[in-house]
Amino acid sequence: MGFLRSVISLCSGFANYRAYRDLPLTTSLKHLLKLVAFLALVVAVSGVPTVLEGIDGFAQRFDDHRPDFSIQDGKIVSEAKQPYLWGSNDVRFVLDTTGAVTAPDSNAAFGVLFTSDSFLYWVSPTNTSGTVLSTHLQSLRGFPNGAVNGDYFHRLIRALLWLLVPLGWLLLVLLGMLSCLVQAYLFAVVASLMERSMPSPLQLSQLLNIAIHACTPAAIAITAYIAMRLHDLNLWLIYLIVYGIFLVGATNACRDPVKGAQPRAPEDDLF
Repeated sequence: MGFLRSVISLCSGFANYRAYRDLPLTTSLKHLLKLVAFLALVVAVSGVPTVLEGIDGFAQRFDDHRPDFSIQDGKIVSEAKQPYLWGSNDVRFVLDTTGAVTAPDSNAAFGVLFTSDSFLYWVSPTNTSGTVLSTHLQSLRGFPNGAVNGDYFHRLIRALLWLLVPLGWLLLVLLGMLSCLVQAYLFAVVASLMERSMPSPLQLSQLLNIAIHACTPAAIAITAYIAMRLHDLNLWLIYLIVYGIFLVGATNACRDPVKGAQPRAPEDDLF
């Protein structure tokens, strides 16, 4: 409940950041780790339907004009005339167990080449660039036997989801922690230099605590958008706007009043 109360407090008003300004850095890092771990779990779980929809679209394209072939003990077996090409310039598939085709089709944005005992997939910047951005050769050893079709990919991906979700969650946690810490440290360093000219300057450690905790409302905002699967939104811009608002507002609210200055009338908090 302590973590939940902290999240609500950090999202509800700038003045609440004063309670976190002087915390030990380790305490702030623990809060950030809990926040990122929870939000990464939400993103990873909410991404499962997107992955399943993507594999549905891929399976439909794969089955359109697909030749009959199967995998038996790590080898491809087919009676189709080869090389056999199908798909489109967006997604290209090639079946060739004869070794006549060894290079990817650089005019296709994405493609898969099935050889006698492996498959090669590639990614190009566009379907008209003529260059290949990335390729990867994968052996078929260990793949389950059976006819290779849309249902085969469905079964394979669903069997791997129990592994893909934890790995995706871990990757999101690492990337989230790294990005939040880098931006918080950069702000704290720059702001500490500017604070030297202030009559009541904040210390580097205080600025770092504020910057770390200000990630809370911004990260929650973009996670909500991702979970709702809203399209055509610039999530990075939304994050920067929310983060900037809470960062500036919390920094001003956490600055101690100047000694001897006349106290101002209380102002209503923006939030």
